[in-house]
Amino acid sequence: MKTLTPKQPASEQNQKRSQPTQPDNSTAKSRKTRKWLKVVEFAVVNFATWLNPEAGFLIFLLKLCFQILKQLQDKPEQ
Repeated sequence: MKTLTPKQPASEQNQKRSQPTQPDNSTAKSRKTRKWLKVVEFAVVNFATWLNPEAGFLIFLLKLCFQILKQLQDKPEQ
């Protein structure tokens, strides 16, 4: 940790200290959520394909629902 020197004003020192060193908690949480969503999507789509491989249109709709869910989660709240 740097000490306060006469060349640097105290306001600059405070600004440097207040900058976060780790990513925002909500950003990390959203990354984790997206990863889990991909895992769940993979599992659900593959299980549905295994149950009925001839239901191509329904599997397409299932994938579309996951894409919509991703877009709704990424959309910033207004």
